[in-house]
Amino acid sequence: MFRRLFFIAAGVALLLQTAQLAVAARYDGKLTIIAIDEKTGQRLAVRMELRDARGRAVRVKSKGAISHGDYFVFDGEVTLELRKGAYKFLIEAGPEYHTRPGHFTIERHAEDETEIVLQRQVDMQAEGWWAGDLDVHQRGKDVALLMRATGVDFVSPIAVENLRGKCRKAKAAKGPTFDPRVLLDYRRGGGLLMFAWGDSPEASDVCREKAKGSTLRLLELADQADAEVVALSPFGWDLPLWVAGGKLDAIQIIHRHALADGAVDNEGWGRPRDKAFFPGKTGNGRWSETIYHHLLNCGLRIAPAAGSGSGANASPVGTNRVYVYCEEDFTPEKWFEGLRAGRVIVTNGPLLRPKVEGQLPGHAFRLESGESREFHIGLSLTFYEKAPVEYLEIIKNGRVVYEVRLEQLAQQKGRLPPVQFEESGWFLVRAVTSQSQNYQYATTGPYFVEANYQPRVSRKSVQFFIDWLDEAAEKFPGNEAVLADIQAARPFWQEKLRQANAE
Repeated sequence: MFRRLFFIAAGVALLLQTAQLAVAARYDGKLTIIAIDEKTGQRLAVRMELRDARGRAVRVKSKGAISHGDYFVFDGEVTLELRKGAYKFLIEAGPEYHTRPGHFTIERHAEDETEIVLQRQVDMQAEGWWAGDLDVHQRGKDVALLMRATGVDFVSPIAVENLRGKCRKAKAAKGPTFDPRVLLDYRRGGGLLMFAWGDSPEASDVCREKAKGSTLRLLELADQADAEVVALSPFGWDLPLWVAGGKLDAIQIIHRHALADGAVDNEGWGRPRDKAFFPGKTGNGRWSETIYHHLLNCGLRIAPAAGSGSGANASPVGTNRVYVYCEEDFTPEKWFEGLRAGRVIVTNGPLLRPKVEGQLPGHAFRLESGESREFHIGLSLTFYEKAPVEYLEIIKNGRVVYEVRLEQLAQQKGRLPPVQFEESGWFLVRAVTSQSQNYQYATTGPYFVEANYQPRVSRKSVQFFIDWLDEAAEKFPGNEAVLADIQAARPFWQEKLRQANAE
């Protein structure tokens, strides 16, 4: 067993006591850790948390290791120089591997080496799914190792940021050149991520906008540069304006407010939730998801996505991730093509892989007039050990129609109850965990059903966004540019109301 590997070992570096680090030369012993993939026998990049006997995080300064917050990553091997004492640790390589906890003791003048073998529980790439984190602020030179250590396949760190009208080059500028180049416009109306390919001179204009100015300029620049645009979160005040502009490729429904072990419990720079309906630390995440479901109820097909904010917060890269189906031929271009098409799984915990009649998320099924049809959902589910799943839900048109416990899923060999449609709508599968520090879940991208080639448009959901425009007008009463944008967006939502064919 794992604990037997760590008897009386040696070495460790620097105790983290909030602000002070121990002098590097002051250590009592050394311990070299080698992380191995059980199946391949090859060394494996991993993330490690290390705590002393008092439960304090230990910050490591070791060649080849990158420290960030309460953890560090290393590429297969690390030598720790530590003071004597007892230590507890956790080693992981992302949700596709089993996590390895354990403990060891350092004695004076000791020196030892041990191998930690990690077992892969699922190979998402082999099944055609490739993981991305769209909101990363880490240094460019560190990104490759941070990705490998958490099992993320696509990251392009933010290069330029307009933060409330102040322009700054991000950490990514100090390292390799990334394509696409990511720019973040994060001002009064919320945040927009722009993924610009190649040499796009239009991208440099992101910093010309003032703190209280219109956020629609970035959508215009993205259109000129043939770039993708992703909303940083669903609750940004200008979301209804961006949707009306028709140039939003995806929305991060799990975002930087969902931390690795907690939540940012507010909707800063955005439409606040009603805490009577969305209470506690899970409230922000549930509000974000609810807004996205309202968009789907308006007959819109905008893909869900995810980003961790790693580097802007203490979360590891890939804490929040979106898997895109690319088969075996992964390229960033093909990954974004799949993202736009909605062939996605969004998660900060469990791993879902769905098929409905052989089709991936994002697919639109057709119904003939008067036809009734059942859709059978096949699903593979893998648990992330930090996120035990409580139950699965089938969501139809924003409402839970089935709740399935895991023993039921096992009895049905991964097949869920069929979903019946007589008219247009959408459905997806959600796995919810028992985590209470934030809203931890996984969701498939939506599947769509269209009768007579018409989407389902809910009056209540359209009215939700019309009310949003009214609240935004009251929020920014003296800002003529924003009021003009709001007025320009109203015809889009009024037309949606005219098209409504469901309550």
